[in-house]
Amino acid sequence: MNNLAAQLLDRTDQLAARLYPADLPVHNLGIGGYRPPGGPWAPRPAAVLIAILAGEEPGIMLTVRSSHMALHAGQVALPGGGHEAQEAFPLDTALRETTEETGLDCSAVEVVGLLDRYDTISGYRIVPVVGVVSGNPHLRPCVGEVETIFTVPLATVLDPSSYRRHQLMQGDEQYELLLSMAHPRWMIWGATAAILQDFSRRAAGLV
Repeated sequence: MNNLAAQLLDRTDQLAARLYPADLPVHNLGIGGYRPPGGPWAPRPAAVLIAILAGEEPGIMLTVRSSHMALHAGQVALPGGGHEAQEAFPLDTALRETTEETGLDCSAVEVVGLLDRYDTISGYRIVPVVGVVSGNPHLRPCVGEVETIFTVPLATVLDPSSYRRHQLMQGDEQYELLLSMAHPRWMIWGATAAILQDFSRRAAGLV
């Protein structure tokens, strides 16, 4: 564990000070990510959890979506999903979806703050919620939604050299794609990589 990772876990108040407050209204958060070339744009609200698993080798929990999913099949993702009526957004959305997808008991999650919203090409506006998970959580992938659950070392996520930018052509449009080199088996790219990079920059006090 590097010095920054140890410092953030020892003093979560220092990490919280570098993030948006957890109770900040979402309309006060910045927006990054995909922008359509033209026409109306009304992305659906969604939330994900950046779950920092504390311990001797702290890491961030990621999922691999089932190959049978209609959207983003087989891709690496932070646990989360779309907002449902009657639930507080974004905290309850992120925690509910995380429990459904990974079995994590969210009573063990200390929510420390929020990041900027991120728009995806698939039509979601994601609010990332950052939380620290205590203890030794029992995780189980949701059958039909999650193929597997794995962790990336927190020190690797915080390392600026873990990220690379690439250009992607889709039809006649060119997009910039962010790729994380943070795991030897799973490719972490797109919105997930961009959200993790934003987290790493804020955790380091660069934003």
